[in-house]
Amino acid sequence: MEISTVPVEYWHWLVVGVLLLALEVFVPGAILMWFGFGALVTGAVLWLIPDLDMSWQLLLFSLLSVASLILWHKSSLGKEDSVPSPDPTLNNRLKSHIGRQYVLTSAIINGNGAIRIGDSRWRVEGPDLPIGTRVTITGTNGITFTVNKTEPAPD
Repeated sequence: MEISTVPVEYWHWLVVGVLLLALEVFVPGAILMWFGFGALVTGAVLWLIPDLDMSWQLLLFSLLSVASLILWHKSSLGKEDSVPSPDPTLNNRLKSHIGRQYVLTSAIINGNGAIRIGDSRWRVEGPDLPIGTRVTITGTNGITFTVNKTEPAPD
């Protein structure tokens, strides 16, 4: 069965490959790059074997593109986590407040209360304390701060 009656030459695949690689600049994600690679290699194979049927060309392009994409994905898994961040609280607003002191704006009753940070009200968990008590943030639990009463500094 003939897939195409239009003759496809090696340079067609090379042009498609270069276009896909150029599009990669504008589309984030490094996906088109691997399809461009598949097209370039298919063009090189067609240059070596000019009589290659279109169905084999499409199969080769598909296999090369998907295989290179899968290999790239497997090789890049976990690489983001392997580099320690110079500031582990950079994108974690709650953890950046650990160790800071605030005043309770709502009394902690049955383990739950609130503090104000900037223009936001934040839930806190900790021992029961009256409103106006100075507390230190000791940790986080989801989107709730864990606090303890701030002990006055010894004279």
